[in-house]
Amino acid sequence: MSHLWKSLGQKRTIAVPYEPTPPIARYLSDMRDATRMALAYALVYARLDGGKIPNPIRLRKRIRPWFVSSMPYARHHINPVCSKAVALLRAYRKKHKRLALPSLEKLSMRIDGELFKMTREGDSACIRITIRPREYEYLKFKPSHKKWGTYSSGRLGEITLTIDRLLLTFVDGLSSKPLGGALVGIDLNFATVDCTPIRGHKLETPLTISTGNIEHIQDSFARRRRRLQLHVKNPLKRQRKLEEARGRQRSRIRDSLHKLTTGLVRTYPNATFVFEDLKGIRSRPREGRRFRTRLNRWPYRMAQTMVDYKSPMATLYPNPRGTSARCPVCGGKIEHPARIKSDIRWRVSACPTCGADYDRNRLASLAIACRGARLCGQPFSVSEDASWLLVRDEYLWHGSVVDTAIAGGTEEGANAPKEAMS
Repeated sequence: MSHLWKSLGQKRTIAVPYEPTPPIARYLSDMRDATRMALAYALVYARLDGGKIPNPIRLRKRIRPWFVSSMPYARHHINPVCSKAVALLRAYRKKHKRLALPSLEKLSMRIDGELFKMTREGDSACIRITIRPREYEYLKFKPSHKKWGTYSSGRLGEITLTIDRLLLTFVDGLSSKPLGGALVGIDLNFATVDCTPIRGHKLETPLTISTGNIEHIQDSFARRRRRLQLHVKNPLKRQRKLEEARGRQRSRIRDSLHKLTTGLVRTYPNATFVFEDLKGIRSRPREGRRFRTRLNRWPYRMAQTMVDYKSPMATLYPNPRGTSARCPVCGGKIEHPARIKSDIRWRVSACPTCGADYDRNRLASLAIACRGARLCGQPFSVSEDASWLLVRDEYLWHGSVVDTAIAGGTEEGANAPKEAMS
């Protein structure tokens, strides 16, 4: 496969230590004061508008007269000030469930691409920052980051200044990764990760990896937090204990995902992984408190990101719509008439055209792999390929098919799309 796929929106950040000059230190202090004023404006207008926080563009229109008259800097600096103020206010409301003025002590400011320019001279680099029209500050440094050569091949999108570090964010620095010699369709579910590899236009044996350990960690820490909320009466101690429990849970889940994704990349070296684009899946209305809880704590995006940066090849994200509604073998409409007892996951995909009951998750991974092949300009026909006859049994459902009414489900739930049920 010689076709190159450019993934959109990939960003990589490198931190570089530097010594701030007096003008830079003064600039950071003034930008902190400007952000505090923007926060005050945003809070006032949010309270007047029924709690709706203004977007950065509306906030910029409000505070532009004050910024122009009070801040002796280029007018473009108002853009990151407003964006930072709105982001801080939204984050504060999300964490504390109320609108209030957050404290701001750290000296840091993001600088837009219109206000800086990077030049390179041999093994050193220099950032020129526009402080005022035709007035510049220069930050020279020697990059020592081991990924500098790879990341800096992309466009420098923005920089962030702190009092002692310069953060350089490169966009699409890894976007020109080539496609691998194989495509691996990955279907991420609550309890399993199902993989279907296509190598040389031939289907290979699918693989199912259990992620029950991640569910066990989440359930265990959920019970632990519940006990803390019920039995620890001191509010400060309770809050500290809850934060500790959340931190331990994040660390253990991240460790499990690192092991899982490293195993995937080693199992399929030099392969292009194909994931469903699940952006916005949590914002859709769902019925059932238990299902919403599991969906909200499902770390699918973390797993996708880990595979993306560990794999030397490109990663594809096709549209997930219909991956469990149409049979990738014959193209017919799939039914989901069965539910396994004591399990909220629908596991069987019945295709009336094929006359077979398939494992729902493995069949979905096959559909994802086929969509990835189409994205690469090399469509793969499952029914016309001889390799399908060799691996077909691996996709069949070998358990018993339980009647919907006996299992306690509904016909509507049985036929729900997989991306909403699993």
